[in-house]
Amino acid sequence: MNSNTPSRPSFSGAQRVRVGTHVLVALLAGLALVAMANYLAARHYHRFHWTSDARFDLSSTTRQVLGAVTNEMSVILLFDRDHPLFPSVYGLLSEYAYACPRLKLEHLNYRRDPGRAELLAARLQLASSETDLVVFEAGTRFKIVRAAELSDYDVAALLAGEREVRRVAFKGEPLFTHAIAALLDTQSPVACFLRGHGEHDPASDEKLLGYSRFAGLLRQKGIEVQTLELIGNTEVPEACRLLVIAGPRSPLDPLELERLTRYVQRGGRVLALLSFHQAQRERTGLEDWLQGWGVAVGDNYVFDPDQSIRGNDLVVSNYSAHAITAPLRDRRLHLVLARSMMARAPAGPGTAGGRVQPLFFSSVGGYTASSFAAGGVPQPSPDRDVRGAVPLAVAGERGSIQGLGADLAAARLVAVGESLFLGNEMILSAANLEFASLAVNWLLDRPQDLAGLAARPLHEYRITLTRTAMTQLRWLLLLVLPGALLAVGGVVWWRRRY
Repeated sequence: MNSNTPSRPSFSGAQRVRVGTHVLVALLAGLALVAMANYLAARHYHRFHWTSDARFDLSSTTRQVLGAVTNEMSVILLFDRDHPLFPSVYGLLSEYAYACPRLKLEHLNYRRDPGRAELLAARLQLASSETDLVVFEAGTRFKIVRAAELSDYDVAALLAGEREVRRVAFKGEPLFTHAIAALLDTQSPVACFLRGHGEHDPASDEKLLGYSRFAGLLRQKGIEVQTLELIGNTEVPEACRLLVIAGPRSPLDPLELERLTRYVQRGGRVLALLSFHQAQRERTGLEDWLQGWGVAVGDNYVFDPDQSIRGNDLVVSNYSAHAITAPLRDRRLHLVLARSMMARAPAGPGTAGGRVQPLFFSSVGGYTASSFAAGGVPQPSPDRDVRGAVPLAVAGERGSIQGLGADLAAARLVAVGESLFLGNEMILSAANLEFASLAVNWLLDRPQDLAGLAARPLHEYRITLTRTAMTQLRWLLLLVLPGALLAVGGVVWWRRRY
C-alpha cells in the first residue's frame, strides 16, 4: 500500500454540521425539559419532613389560618443570629412563608444594621432596648412576639433549685399562629383600666406615673385598651377580657368590690398592682378583697440591702416555678417601694377551688418594715414583720381543672405589691417589660385560643463516654488521623521521587 496516499477525514463537513445540529437540539430539548419541570415544581409541589424534629412541622390549624390570609402580611425577624432561639424561629417562620406566599419574611439583624432597627423601633413605637422579637404586620396593625415568650422550661429543675434551667419546649407555632389570627380578626380583646381612684393613667406619657408604654404593649398584642369607672350601676362589661387595677390611691367602695367579685365569678382576669406608696400607706379595700383569693397584702415596705441600688428599690432574681417567671431565670426585675404579698388560705365567701402561688421574692436577706423612725429609717416590728425571702407577687387561678389549662370560665389573677415598676420609665428597666408581657399572656391564656396548637418538645442528645473511651478518642483525633494523612502523603512523595 502506498504510504503516501492522503488520509480521508472521518466526517465530512455536512456530517459535522448534522451532528452538531443534533447535539444542539438535544441540549435545547434538555434545557426545555428542565425549565418545564422547574415551572411545574414551583407551582405544584409538596414538602415532606423526614426528620424526627417536629418544631418545623405545621399543624392543620396553622395551615387553616394561613389559608385565610388574603392580603400581604409582613413578618420581620428582629433577631441576632447568635441568639440560641434564632435557628428555631427562622426555620419555623420559613415554613410559614412556604405555606403562605402572601407572608413576606424578612430577617433584620439589629447588630449589623442598627439604622434600620432604629427606624423599625420608631415606626412601631418600641423602646430602643427592645430586641430579639418577631413583628407581624398587616397594614397599620401589628403584633409582637418576644423571645422571652417562646420557651417552656423544666419546672422540676426549678423546684430543685437549679440555677441552669433547661428549655423543654418551643412555643413558636402557637404564638405565631395566634399573632396571625389576631391580625385577621377585626374584633380585638379588650383590656379595661379601672379609673376613679387615682390609678395610673394608660394615656399619660409622664415618666414615673404614666402607663402609656404598658398600654402600648397591650396594643402590640392586638388588645384594645379602654378605661372603666364602676360608678352608678355600671358593671364590668362582658367584652372586658382583662381588668387592670394599677396603683389606686383612694379606697374602692363596697359596691365596686362586689362588682369585681361578680366579674371574677364569670371568669374574669385581673391584674392588680397595689402600691403602698401610691396609697400613702392607706388601705384601698383591695387588700380585704384579695383575701378571698388567699392573698395577704402587707401594710409595709420590703427592703433588701444586698439587692438594692438606691435603698428603697429591689433587684429581684429569686423566682418560683411558674409559667410567668420561668423564662426570666437569667433576668432581673427592678421594683421600687414594694409591699409584701403572702399566699394564705382563702378567706371569705366564694373562695373554693382557688390556687395561689408566689411568683418572685426578695433574697434571703430581705425583710419587711411596717413603721419608720424619724428620717424614714425602717423599724421592723417582731410582731408584724418578717425576715427572709419575702414574696412580692402572686398568681392565682380559680375554677379550672389543674393540669388541663384555663378554660373560658376560669378566673385568673396576678397581684404585685408595686405599681411604679410598670410606669413609663421603670418598665424599660431590667426585665420589667418581659414580665408584663408574660403576665398578660398567662392571664389571657392566649396561645390556647386556637385548638390543636401546643408547644413542641425539644430533645437533647448526649454522648456519655468513659475515661478510657475519652482517652482513645483523644489519641485518635490528635495522633492517628493526622498521622495517617502524613503517612499517605509521604508514600506518594516517595513513589513520585523514586
